[in-house]
Amino acid sequence: MNDGPERWTVDAIEDSPQGRLARVEREGGLTFDVPLHALPAGVREGDLLAVVEGPDGVTLHLLPDETAARRRAAQRRLEALNTGDGEEEISL
Repeated sequence: MNDGPERWTVDAIEDSPQGRLARVEREGGLTFDVPLHALPAGVREGDLLAVVEGPDGVTLHLLPDETAARRRAAQRRLEALNTGDGEEEISL
């Protein structure tokens, strides 16, 4: 379990009849839609956000270092799978 603020992952950004929405995934796997304008400027798919509760409500902060680390780890896993060097398996 993570200490500190809860983290959300931006799963997708889509156009909808209600405007641009971001599908966000909580740490437990629950997903929900958030209006894109409610998220920090410049947010992209795959970004990690810290959810911080304060006296004025909840604020969301981009976590660029953690996002970059996750992207690098995912890239390493993909490369290992593509070269056959990894011991990971994919079950369909």
